[in-house]
Amino acid sequence: MPGRTPYEAYRAFVTPLAKALACVAIAKIQASAGGMSVMHRDHHLYLTRQGYGDYVRLKGERGFELRARMVYRLIEDPRPTHGPIRVTTRAYDYSLRLTTGEAVVDYHWHPGGGSHEELPHLHLGSAQLRQDGVIGNKHHLPTGRITFEGVIRTAIELGATPLHDDWFERLRDTEDLHIRHRSWSADPSREILR
Repeated sequence: MPGRTPYEAYRAFVTPLAKALACVAIAKIQASAGGMSVMHRDHHLYLTRQGYGDYVRLKGERGFELRARMVYRLIEDPRPTHGPIRVTTRAYDYSLRLTTGEAVVDYHWHPGGGSHEELPHLHLGSAQLRQDGVIGNKHHLPTGRITFEGVIRTAIELGATPLHDDWFERLRDTEDLHIRHRSWSADPSREILR
């Protein structure tokens, strides 16, 4: 997301995420130290109620909890419609689980991390699997990059209660803003860091 200063770029990035989160939860999005101003260094973004990377409870009969973490950088962007500074996402970890602790679905993208799988993927959680199933929760199922809004939409489709009647429009509008400014391809076979 673009801005004239690092702080403006950070705000342009996090404000739509906060609007999307508000569709299903009352929680804050927190940045690691320096995450609003320090350029060219990895920063962490996460949901919080009490501490780092908390799961936040979503309303609904199913009893879901959501955790979201992102790694991002503030960088220069020479494109005239995108700069001079913007945020670029470097990795993410979105997790939807039942309040009993059973995983439902985890969306991961962690290039350069400890896993052999560096492309975006998902893991089906134990709440979705049979003991003798073909797919286990350790399998990496390719997805392409997933937006935070896509995760919120999935939670609602699975039974989380939206907190606003216009949740669909809110998610569409914030996701469209992100898509307009992204620098990555929608084709998972072409995923690279930019």
